[in-house]
Amino acid sequence: MKWFVFTVACVAALVTLGVLAVDERDVAWEGRTPLCGYCRAELRPFAVVCPDCDRSLDWLSRSEECRHCLDKRDVELMTDLMEALRVKAEPLPGALSAFPMAYFKGMTEGACTYCGGIGHVLEAGAKLDCPVCLGTEKCLACAGDRGVVIGDEGAARRLASWREALERAETRSDLTGLPVEYAGMLREAVRDLRGHAEAESLKDAHGRGLLDRAREKVSRAFAALREEYAKANGAPPPLADEPG
Repeated sequence: MKWFVFTVACVAALVTLGVLAVDERDVAWEGRTPLCGYCRAELRPFAVVCPDCDRSLDWLSRSEECRHCLDKRDVELMTDLMEALRVKAEPLPGALSAFPMAYFKGMTEGACTYCGGIGHVLEAGAKLDCPVCLGTEKCLACAGDRGVVIGDEGAARRLASWREALERAETRSDLTGLPVEYAGMLREAVRDLRGHAEAESLKDAHGRGLLDRAREKVSRAFAALREEYAKANGAPPPLADEPG
């Protein structure tokens, strides 16, 4: 009986030591920078061994609030200005005429900032897919959830693979398996990266960041609303500054 108890105790101790040995610390985060959980040295993306202290780590993604889609403050400011101007029907006056009424009516929290959450834009009377959400009616970065994942290995590797294939391609036949038109390639990347911070690196056909372009449109909309309010009331609106 004593030998049995001793054997069980030894096995339990060995199992405990084994569990402790493989229970590696998670990577730490400082903003979007991954750090070693032991010595706080900066790590390369998806590293599982610290280059400074040579200890093993468990890679860990983390979440943060989306910085690009419409938030509650955006929507409240837009609504307040529209109500103050009593703008309820097309056509919009002056500087606001560049924005279809559907854009303002589509403003909801978590929506694409370029199309206003309606999934398309109006250009020369034609209905075109929104260049940011590509017709999905949600923010490209967070998929409308108001939060994005950073350090997502799968999403980052898919984007890297996509870019490498395009850089290696010398002829049209080299693009076998990839959409050969830019719009198709962008759509594929949006599908893979929706809800991940890596989506911030996507650019339009002119090399402009899609999400930066979206926020610029929101800023123009707020500026136009302020301008119309000032014309109607002889003074700028007593509201908070527009979102940055």
